[in-house]
Amino acid sequence: MFAEELKRVFRRPRNIIILGLIALVPILLGVVVRFASHGGPRGGGPAFFAEITQNAVFLPLAALASMETLILPLAATIIAGDSVAGDAANGSLRYLLVRRVPRSRIIHAKMVAALVYTLALGLVIAIVGLVAGAILFPHHQVVTLSGLTISFVHGVLEALLAALVVGASIFSVTMVGIAVSTFTSSSLAATSIAVTVAIASEVLDAIPQLDKIRPILLSNYWSAFINIFRSPILAGPIYKDLLEQLGWMAVFYLLAVFNFSQRDITA
Repeated sequence: MFAEELKRVFRRPRNIIILGLIALVPILLGVVVRFASHGGPRGGGPAFFAEITQNAVFLPLAALASMETLILPLAATIIAGDSVAGDAANGSLRYLLVRRVPRSRIIHAKMVAALVYTLALGLVIAIVGLVAGAILFPHHQVVTLSGLTISFVHGVLEALLAALVVGASIFSVTMVGIAVSTFTSSSLAATSIAVTVAIASEVLDAIPQLDKIRPILLSNYWSAFINIFRSPILAGPIYKDLLEQLGWMAVFYLLAVFNFSQRDITA
């Protein structure tokens, strides 16, 4: 069941197209910075943006920082929102239940597939960004944010680790999409609600007067992956990010499982 769901998610043409479009972003970013910057002033923009021309490793990191706030949550929620609602709408969910597949097994398989796809989004950006960066920019020893020098291979490994952390940072949004998907037969509605939750969290996170509630907002530690590129790695914010994701995931996991186990599947 789990393997079948993973194959279905990664073989679906729409999901392959999403991965393809995601992969284009670091390539376009690298080409623009390489050929269209004309040596203009550096600085500003997302994290690592000003360092792209200095080393290939920084291209995927800048792409991750640029996409983490909207594009990645949107891509993840498209799959999450469709996980149950899409199957309910096209009748395949009812077919599974007729085959007497336990509901708990179905919902857990869909959760695992959506979370793996979320991780894949970050890894695709990192791998494509590293390849494009190696073609367009120098690839040698990397100077970390702490000013220390690490080998290029070490930098590549840290970029891949950053991609996994970014993917895990989106887990809460993915789980929101899955939970909402158990309430409706409209994938669009489930995706829209999950994206709205993510955007609302980011808006609230930007209001200074709401400092006291920031630690519980699902987007509060999304930029924590930057600390991987310090020497040594500043792990505290990353742990807080992952713990926060687990908290949000637990809430919407229980909501999804409870509602799916009680839902009257009529489609």
